[in-house]
Formats: sequence, structure tokens, C-alpha cells
Amino acid sequence: MQLKSGAILQGGRYRIVDSLGRGGFGITYLAEQVMAKRRVCIKEFFPKDYYKRDGDTGALTLSSDGFGEMMGKFKAKFVKEAKTIAHLDHPNIIHILDVFEENNTCYYVMDYIEGESLSERVKRGGAMSERDAVAYIRQVASALGYIHERTINHLDVKPGNIMVREEDNRAILIDFGLSKHYDATSGEATSTTPVGVSHGFAPMEQYQDGGVSTFSPETDIYSLGATLYFLVTGNVPPQATVVAEQGLPNLDGLSSNIRKAIEISMSYWRKDRPHTIKDFLALLDNDEPIVAVLADESEKTKIAPHKPTSKRESNEDKPKQKRNRWWSWCLLLLFIVVLCISLMDLFRSGDNAKEVAKEEKRVEMPAVEVVTTPIESEPDVLGEQVEDEEVVTVVDPEEETAPGEEPETSTTYNVGDYYNVNGKQGVVFEVWDNGRHGKIVSLDEAELAWDSRIEWSDSALDFINGTEIGANDMSDGKANTDKVMQRSDSDQYPPFVWCRKKGADWYLPAYDELKTISNNKSAINSTLAKYGTELNDWHWSSTEYEDDPKFHAWHVDMYEGYTYEYDKDAFDYVRAVSAF
Repeated sequence: MQLKSGAILQGGRYRIVDSLGRGGFGITYLAEQVMAKRRVCIKEFFPKDYYKRDGDTGALTLSSDGFGEMMGKFKAKFVKEAKTIAHLDHPNIIHILDVFEENNTCYYVMDYIEGESLSERVKRGGAMSERDAVAYIRQVASALGYIHERTINHLDVKPGNIMVREEDNRAILIDFGLSKHYDATSGEATSTTPVGVSHGFAPMEQYQDGGVSTFSPETDIYSLGATLYFLVTGNVPPQATVVAEQGLPNLDGLSSNIRKAIEISMSYWRKDRPHTIKDFLALLDNDEPIVAVLADESEKTKIAPHKPTSKRESNEDKPKQKRNRWWSWCLLLLFIVVLCISLMDLFRSGDNAKEVAKEEKRVEMPAVEVVTTPIESEPDVLGEQVEDEEVVTVVDPEEETAPGEEPETSTTYNVGDYYNVNGKQGVVFEVWDNGRHGKIVSLDEAELAWDSRIEWSDSALDFINGTEIGANDMSDGKANTDKVMQRSDSDQYPPFVWCRKKGADWYLPAYDELKTISNNKSAINSTLAKYGTELNDWHWSSTEYEDDPKFHAWHVDMYEGYTYEYDKDAFDYVRAVSAF
């Protein structure tokens, strides 16, 4: 629950106007600084899984006394980090104006930026030109370089946390709620604030306990590269685990320096990424970067970092090459002599040698199945008749497709392509592995209620029979759908049932998947139009709203990109999703 509009803080110094959004650890408000008569933003420390709010006073209380010690430490660190950031003075970093405690929690006050985030700009206008994208990225890089010099990691760099101020088109890095300040000498974190992740923009170490316990510019650089990916493609990057296993989607349409900056910055291992903002900018400038210390062979990811040969190494090798030339000529002469002797023996052997060679070939192929198919005689390229021949197909049993499995396809797809394989049809909305794999959205849709049992009572103005199902995965709709379909009352959830009737691998998309569909609506609709349909406005996701899962779920406006938690009794459109 958020503070109500009109709520007063600091004895009337600030007045809440509206809520701008919430994350896992806090709520951001639009507020008025009363005496100065100007708009500000206020961030409230409110870990939603640990606190509840008194509706009358606005004060927070712990949902369990067992969390008291841990939350006390988190609040103290939150205030300490806010005070640290308040001392930052950079044109591309949000200014913090005030820090205070109230309502059994803590707050910090920031400038209000009139404009829109990079995320909103891309959703509104599609992928940016490389020139515009790089201009914004350079500004954000300048901000990161400034805080890195002060051993601070932002840890939540993403398009939604980069505002573009309308008056001067300046990119401003905001939301330091997850940032960490590190000891300049030891590199150890001076705070233990909770670690959060933004799927697609967070590297793997942010998913691991203690993964950012030491100062790591490479962590922010991964997120900066992922943000560049989003700006120039219009798509949310794959999650770090997907990048590690399958690599990034095909980036061939981008300039080489842009592609290289993204690929190397989004390497799975920190060792393989640029170590500093200066190194990152060198990639953008197409200069020779300072080569990262590569991971061990066992740690290699599928993203191969650029490793130029240094001039010093190649010059040092030249004398050694000269010393080896004499031996090379001797070995070559010896090889020629042996080859001549072998040829003489072969000619003397005549037909017997040929037969032996044939027998040896037969012996060398015991594990290979040879399938021969007769073909009719036909003229060769000179018009002369040739003897009857056989087409020989060599089948390696180790490479043969197992029963029931589809062979590995070499067909590649792009977002917006029509997909039709083995009767499964849809429109591609996400790809990876250079377009050989991805996800499709169904050609048809239905208008259904989330739960057929939920009713709205006009007289009582409340829900009846609200149900919480635990569908809380933000990016894996199949996991959510499987969870629902395993319930004894699964038939009461029409959207899930409708999707699953298409097949066991079809499901209701999760929140992040639905957002990706929304981001690619133009390409998807251009294909759907051939089938007399298009994406309608509001669509259900399979993800329940975390704060009120009993009565609300997330849905997405396909044309404006807005997301809301919505009443489960409402009828919204449903499209099914499947992977290929």
C-alpha cells in the first residue's frame, strides 16, 4: 500500500501528489516541496515482503518481528547510501536534496525530471538510430565513470532508470536504491543493502549471493552494454543465463564497433568484459581496447571477446621464425623424398595394391551405415550417356536424430516472421542463437476472464471468491502456466486452459514476455494483418501482482506499453506463446 495523495511528510515540508511506481524495495512518489513550490521525487524504503502499512497513519510495521534486526540494518544502510549519493555532483546524475526518517522508515528527496525515460522513448518510437543511442550511452558512461572513481556501483543501470530531460535532451541516471559504496582501500562493500535484478540488464553475479560484495565496474558495464542493445534493437536483451548458454541474438545489422561493444560488455564472466568505462568507450570509438584477462578455458562463454594480437608480441616472434626456417626446409625435403619412394612402391604394386586399399577402406568404416539408392541413367554435362550409378548416403549413427526428436534446423528467423513448422504456427517475437531459436505468439486470441469464479458485487463493492495461485514468475510464462494446470481446479482459469489446449508447449506469457510482444507490436501486426487480425489493446500476462495476488494480475497495453495490475474478474484479451 502506498502513501495517499495529500499525505504530509516532515511536518508539512513535503506533500505527496501521486505514486510514480514501485520496485521490490521501495516506492517512488511525485511530491511538492511546499515552501519552494516545486515538484520533487521522494523515494520511500519499503521492502514489500517485510512491511505492512497502517492505512490511517501511514506508518510501516514489520510483518514479522523476526525481520527486525535485518530490516534495521537495511534502513541504516539505505540512509547512509543516500547521504553518500547526495554528495555527488555530476550533470548526468540525479541530485538528492534531502534524506530523513519518518513513518518507521526512511526517505530521500530528489529532483523531479520533466521528460521521459529511455525505456518509454523506445516504446513510443521504436529502436533508435545508432547515432542517438550512442549519444545517450556516452552521457550515462560519463556518470558511471564519475561514481566508479568514488568506488560506487549503481547496480541497476537500465533504460527505465535513465531519464531524458525535455528541456535539454540530457540523459540523467536515476534510482540509486540498489547502489553500493565500497571501501577505497579493500574494495569491500561498506553496505549490505538488498541485491535486486532487472532481467535482461543484470549480469549473472547479481543473481548470486555475495556476487557484488567487492567493487566491480564490470557489473555496471554489463548493464550499460545491455542498455545499448535495447536502444539499437528495441528489444529487451535475453537474461544472463540465456546469453551464457546461447549467445546474443544476431547483431549483424549493427556497425562493427556497436556490435563489439555490446558483445564484449555482455560477456558472462567479468574477466571478459571491459574493466573500466574508458575501455568501454574505446570499443565504441573502434580503438584498440585494453584486452580483458580472459577466463580459463573451462569458463569460456559463447561470446568470444575480441583479442587483438599485440605488435610487441609479433615483433618478438620474428627472430624465432627466422631460426626455424632452416629446419622447415630440411623437413620439406625429407617429406618429398619419402613421398617419391611411396609412389614408386605404389606403381609397382599394381592392381593388388588397389585391392588392398579398397579392403582397408572397408575396414575403416565399421560404424558407418551406407545407404545406396539406384538412379536411372541420364546424360552428363557433355550430353553423353553415363553408366548406371548409385547415390551414396553416409549416415553417422552418432549424429542420427533420435526417435521423436526434430532434427536441428538451420532455418533462421527474425522478429515479425511467420513461423509454420510441423503444424505449429505463430509470429516470431523473440529470437536467439542467431535466429535459429526463439518464441512465437499465436495467430489468434480470445477475450477471457482470469478466473471464472471471481465476481464483482456492485452493492458490496468487493470481490467474491478471490484466489491466489502463486504464478509469480516475471519472465517464464510456461512455469506459471504449468503451475496453474497442475491445480485440481485448473479448469476454472480460462486463459491458461485456452492456451494449453493448443498443445503442451503453449502457455500464457509472463509479464516480461508480454512486454517484449508489446515492444515488437509493429513487426508482429504487419504479419498478423495477413490473417485478418492484430494485437488488441489489453492482454493478460500469467504473472500475478505481487502486492495483491488474490485479486490482481498484470496486464499490458499493447499500443502504449503501459502495465497495470488489474482485477481478475475483468475480461481481457489472451494470446498464447510457445518456444521453437
